[in-house]
Amino acid sequence: MIDAVAMVVNPFTKRDATRETNRLALSDRAVHDWYRFVLSYPPHLVDEYLIRFGATKDSCVLDPFCGTGTTVVECKKQGIPSVGIEVNPVAQFAGAVKTDWTPDADGLLAHANEIAAIARGELRAQGVEDGPSTTGRTDTPTLPARLRILPPEPWSLLLTNSISPLPLHKTLTLLDVLKRHHDDRYRRHELLALANALPFSISNLRFGPEVGLGAIKLDTSVVGVWLDSVRAIAADLRNLSAKASVPAVVHHADARQLLDVLEPNSIDIVITSPPYPNEKDYTRTTRLESVLLGFINTKERTARAEARTRAFQHTRRVQER
Repeated sequence: MIDAVAMVVNPFTKRDATRETNRLALSDRAVHDWYRFVLSYPPHLVDEYLIRFGATKDSCVLDPFCGTGTTVVECKKQGIPSVGIEVNPVAQFAGAVKTDWTPDADGLLAHANEIAAIARGELRAQGVEDGPSTTGRTDTPTLPARLRILPPEPWSLLLTNSISPLPLHKTLTLLDVLKRHHDDRYRRHELLALANALPFSISNLRFGPEVGLGAIKLDTSVVGVWLDSVRAIAADLRNLSAKASVPAVVHHADARQLLDVLEPNSIDIVITSPPYPNEKDYTRTTRLESVLLGFINTKERTARAEARTRAFQHTRRVQER
């Protein structure tokens, strides 16, 4: 028996006069900013429904289409157990990492600094500096004798010019160092930091809210912006470690078969997002980080993820009626 259901309104369907209330407030940014969809709804809406429905530490909240985890993260911050379901692999990964507050913040930062030093050293040995962005630059930056590149099939999945050759080389170098010197205590949080930095700082992409090309960055900092993302995660972990034990789980599963992952009668409240008016393809919105982090690497897997997205959107529209 579900006691209450909330369908949170997509911020981009609101009129301009009300958009301010649908923005992410500065006070809300902890954890939510580790990685977010452009169309994510703001956490304060979740808070409003939790209060309205009288949610307590003895309740369990479900978001069956949880995206990058706004609902489950906010429930955890408020001390309320929650469960999320998400089919997009990189979004599910983000939600799962964002609800894991167990890593030691100082240990995470120390390990990330070691990784950054090794990656910068390897780049420097190739004559490459991890410098600031050179957006609008017309001359070609100095390139190493051999650039790291993606295999043909994963490369074909990316939007053309979504990332320039030198930033891609730096990213693949950093990923290689993370793989060779990984620490299981911190690996997922370090990868999420890169997933966050890629679309908004490293790539040539822009979101408005659809994904497209912005200014071309022939070169830009990769290791530096990644390390900044790790620092932000570490800072939040220090402040929220006391609530690390609040139950929160994000399943990579099909929301149409909830009983595959949920116990009967285990949910008290459902808070989720309604269907969007268009056929929103989240695999396109998250394609760059999905490919570079290895969540999608073949056309077959991409097509399968897109088909699931369309099926979910149809299911959500039927449910809303």
